[in-house]
Amino acid sequence: MDKEKNYRITARQSELVVRVVGQSQIALFVNAAFALFNVIADSEKIDGKERMQLEVEGSDRDDLLVNWLRELLYLYQGSAYLLKDFTIREMKDTLVKAEVSGEKLDPDRHEIKQEIAAVAYHQSHMQKTGDQWIAQVIFEV
Repeated sequence: MDKEKNYRITARQSELVVRVVGQSQIALFVNAAFALFNVIADSEKIDGKERMQLEVEGSDRDDLLVNWLRELLYLYQGSAYLLKDFTIREMKDTLVKAEVSGEKLDPDRHEIKQEIAAVAYHQSHMQKTGDQWIAQVIFEV
């Protein structure tokens, strides 16, 4: 399945509104992470050379999704990691444990398509609708 079909982006002034879908809450988090890094750079050019373990907490599911994306964005902004693969090992309403893989930014191989300044909490939410999960997240550019 084409991962890009799991999200849709609408540009508004200084932000991108990202609508993400997944067949489970885990799939939703994976698809949101993929969307974040596919907006930043071409995910096809990122190698999954380095693996990192992450543990992210939130006060509820909405907060957890935003914190998850903020943690991933921090790895890019603070350490220049471009991530490509996201494996969630454990998921609760307020906790996600995952292994992510990617590599450091290499300007000779990676073109930055769009810088993301932050993942905003306002207007970000997720819900289960029928047999799928749907989320809206805001990337500030």
